[in-house]
Amino acid sequence: MKWFYMQAGAMPLLIAALAALYFRPGKRSPPPEEADDRRQYYDGNGNHVYYDRRLIARPEIEKEEELQENNH
Repeated sequence: MKWFYMQAGAMPLLIAALAALYFRPGKRSPPPEEADDRRQYYDGNGNHVYYDRRLIARPEIEKEEELQENNH
């Protein structure tokens, strides 16, 4: 039974120590210059440059198809 009381006393201390390590101040706040870094992933129309690359490339492909149709 003594083992149970030792574990019951040690568990809150362990949980508190792990929580203090996880939630330590300053860990999650990025520096101010990195806060606006997300805009490099979007073009002028608000499309994500990776996930919306087909939408971004569509006007160029349509122009090429038009030129090919006009040449024939």
